[in-house]
Amino acid sequence: MKQFNKIMLLLLFGFVVLAQSAQAQTTARDTRNSASLAISPYAQAVPNDSYTFIGVSHPSLDTALTQIGVALEVIDMTTTLNNTAGRVAIFTVDAGETHRVFVVNQSHSTINTSNSSFTDARTHLINTVDSAQFGSIRITSVSERPENAAASRFVTVGSTPKFDNLAQLNIWGIVFIESAGTGFAMEFVGDGQDSTLGGSLTNINSTLGEVDVTADSTTSTNEIARPYRGIGR
Repeated sequence: MKQFNKIMLLLLFGFVVLAQSAQAQTTARDTRNSASLAISPYAQAVPNDSYTFIGVSHPSLDTALTQIGVALEVIDMTTTLNNTAGRVAIFTVDAGETHRVFVVNQSHSTINTSNSSFTDARTHLINTVDSAQFGSIRITSVSERPENAAASRFVTVGSTPKFDNLAQLNIWGIVFIESAGTGFAMEFVGDGQDSTLGGSLTNINSTLGEVDVTADSTTSTNEIARPYRGIGR
């Protein structure tokens, strides 16, 4: 019983650290690490015409940590606070939760902070200026272990490795055309729908080729499995 309580305290401490890390971070991390990155090639926000909606869901996979930090950034779009902090929404997704992100012009009559439907803790607005904006979406993970290699960035619970990378999440969205009441779906490369196991979690005899040996840039020719990798480098 004492051992169980000790394990639970360690897990709770880790979750608190992750939540604090996500809250403390104000800009998206500059990374090319495949397990920490997801992208969508197109987004837009046009006044009186369209906006972009993105949902980030934590489906409670057996391989996922209970809390996963996310930094969602708009690329090549002019935001009202037009700097690295103003272009990003940073939040922590708990198991079973879905967070909503709206990329919308600042004077939108409905989607704004005066409407209580868009002010809860799981809704995030990235406001663009009141002119047509077109760009893309880049999502990075907020990890309490960003310095670790991809193959070792996990916590073992019982005998199961638990990861906090983007392959544990489902990310989905739409560019919504308001006048038509419809839109077109967005594809996110690097989330749970576009990731594979990438070899054994324990054996190193994978044939996946070069893999990360540090968090962001260094690679090795050692054929070590990249568990739950996202998009390729």
